[in-house]
Amino acid sequence: MGSISAYQTTSGKRYRAMFRKPDHAQTQKGGFKTKREAELFLASVEIDKSRGAYIDPSKSRVLVGEWLDAWMDGRADWRATSRERARGIVALHIKPSLGGYPLGSLTHGTVQVWAGGLSKTQSPSSVCKIVNVLSGSLQMAVKDGRLPANPAHGLNLPKVGKPAKRYLTHDEVRDLADAVDSLGKGMYRGERNNYGLLVKVLAYCGLRWGEASGLRVQDIDFARGRLEVQHTIVEVDGVQLDSEPKDYEARSIPVPASILAELKTHVEGKEGGSPAFAAARGGWLRGRVFRRGWLDDAASMIGQDGLTPHELRHTAASLAISAGANVKAVQRMLGHASAAVTLDVYSDLFDNDLDAVSAVLDIEIARTSSSARASAISEGPQSG
Repeated sequence: MGSISAYQTTSGKRYRAMFRKPDHAQTQKGGFKTKREAELFLASVEIDKSRGAYIDPSKSRVLVGEWLDAWMDGRADWRATSRERARGIVALHIKPSLGGYPLGSLTHGTVQVWAGGLSKTQSPSSVCKIVNVLSGSLQMAVKDGRLPANPAHGLNLPKVGKPAKRYLTHDEVRDLADAVDSLGKGMYRGERNNYGLLVKVLAYCGLRWGEASGLRVQDIDFARGRLEVQHTIVEVDGVQLDSEPKDYEARSIPVPASILAELKTHVEGKEGGSPAFAAARGGWLRGRVFRRGWLDDAASMIGQDGLTPHELRHTAASLAISAGANVKAVQRMLGHASAAVTLDVYSDLFDNDLDAVSAVLDIEIARTSSSARASAISEGPQSG
């Protein structure tokens, strides 16, 4: 079980507990004021060892800030944008308050107080994202044998409400596209940019911005009437990087014939590897440039101030569902990981489907009842 020995300090007599770790290496812990405290510590060590829950004190002395850096460096599964986002959260919201704590001294109460403080300056959704970053790093510390449990689990966090989504109608999409094309008369340095057509592609095909920016001329399959999503442009520290979408995000999207005809005229004479919608000065079109130069003003012109490219993706889902598309079709069009994700994001759009189901059932009930009555009348009373 270990042994206990006494020693003298300037503050008086203290006790040291000597014991072996699960790997049989000998170690010690001193500073106990009474022999009883040292005995209780040894007993707890033996219990933890028997349960496989022993934590080496030396491994839990690493500072939270240092552990966060090591954890992020080890996340080989992250995309560049995810890494940049996590580093920003760690630098701005976690390290200033918790970075100086040793892992082993970070308690559930300490983390709860920190999380509560975030709510004073951050929205509920931002609080949850920040806490999730810390919790992910601490969960890895548990797996690495540095913590017995994750002190960020089970926190009382603000409830995240679902923000109301904005969906444009067909007429509004047309007016927005016309407004975009009217700015600068749709021209830059004597050439048409056709950004109004880009609005239609976003609103009817549901591309993410990075996918629309990374769309190449060769990705438009005119024979099949499809957009092949095979690339996405991500921006990290101001630098645009060509990346591949996740497996479930790579997809083939049907294009309405009228938009396909416009695309054919738009890309005529362009090289296959060039952007379908290039920046005004060439290269990949940046989202903030498109918004500041065209979309923001055009949206104000049609009474839709603050409209974002992502809301055009929402519009694509809305228009597809209103046209009769089922959840699986919308999932494939948008590149969601599963139909459950689509239902969760756009559950409000499928409410009308439920009304339609009840209406169809009511029609069938009435039809069946009428048929039964007609049959009974035709048979008439049976004579003996």
